[in-house]
Amino acid sequence: MIGKPNVRYSGRVLNRSMDSVLSGHTIYIDSDISVELRNKVLEAASEEGAMAVDGWFAGCSASHVVCEGNSVHRYIGHSNNIVTPLWVLKTAEDRNLQRLVHMSADLARQIGILLEKSQNGIVGEENNVASSTISTRSVRGNASHEERQQIVHLAKTGVRNHRSLRMQTCQNPFRPISPTILLETICWSISEPTSTASIFTDTVSGEDASEHQSVFFDANGDGKDSETSFTNITRSLTESEKNELIFKNHFLTILFPADRFSEMGPSSRTYFSNNGFTRLQILDFIYAFYQENMSVHEIEAAIHTDSRHADRLRSAYCSKETIEHGYTVFKRIDFLGSRKSFEMLKRVSGDNDSNVYELLIRA
Repeated sequence: MIGKPNVRYSGRVLNRSMDSVLSGHTIYIDSDISVELRNKVLEAASEEGAMAVDGWFAGCSASHVVCEGNSVHRYIGHSNNIVTPLWVLKTAEDRNLQRLVHMSADLARQIGILLEKSQNGIVGEENNVASSTISTRSVRGNASHEERQQIVHLAKTGVRNHRSLRMQTCQNPFRPISPTILLETICWSISEPTSTASIFTDTVSGEDASEHQSVFFDANGDGKDSETSFTNITRSLTESEKNELIFKNHFLTILFPADRFSEMGPSSRTYFSNNGFTRLQILDFIYAFYQENMSVHEIEAAIHTDSRHADRLRSAYCSKETIEHGYTVFKRIDFLGSRKSFEMLKRVSGDNDSNVYELLIRA
């Protein structure tokens, strides 16, 4: 957590005096504190001989961090003294250092983690409420001024919480290493609702093969069958498996195959979740994408592909219904043909913290 500062900060020597109670101390004032209150704190600290720094990072020279309760999770466990604006003002008024409560560094870090999880949970609930009350269509085109203000407020709150991680790691945004593959144990047809998805359970045994298992024979050519058999069985997903967090990044980009024989390139879509993504969430994204009608741009390219599904699309494209309605109704899932069997999501080559995954499906 200790490193070089992200930006070079300047130290401002405020009025120092050997008799001042804050002489020799350095303060950093959190950016979420209002300008008016910030000026009051600076003035009070100035009169008591403190120094102020314009930037903070874990391990910097600031002896005191001045913040309010909703920002404390950024600093706890990384700064020795975390105080409120009232603490500074009261210290300056009484010309006596107010009481500080101390704890060990490891305990402070544990509390910081709990506070951060709690803060993320609150923001996640706010985002879920906003998502359920404001439709995608209204966000894109018909949202009122109040709705847009609410959306922007939630977005800024999320960005502010994510920014605190960058402050702690000093320079680069922290992103966990992404799994190479996701959902590789899922057995599912993407044309069916996600409630039909099941999970593979692989077992190895020396007992007789059942109707669900495949028996491997000896590859040495000595005529002796192998005693080991491989059983491939599926079962329904449990509630805990559905709601398990399997991707912890805030953004997930999926590359969706567009046609039966991959003549067209994949279509991409990016999703955001403040708390990461669960197994069921990702499956729902895939199902919802293919249940949507093809866009105008997709259709204009797809009518040039070579398949019987493209023939159907061309017929729909020039039908009377299309001419009357002004648009072509053709679901993406229907353009895939028999290519509906889910395999996995595979991370594209590149950085090991990439959030871009290719959807692999087969006929």
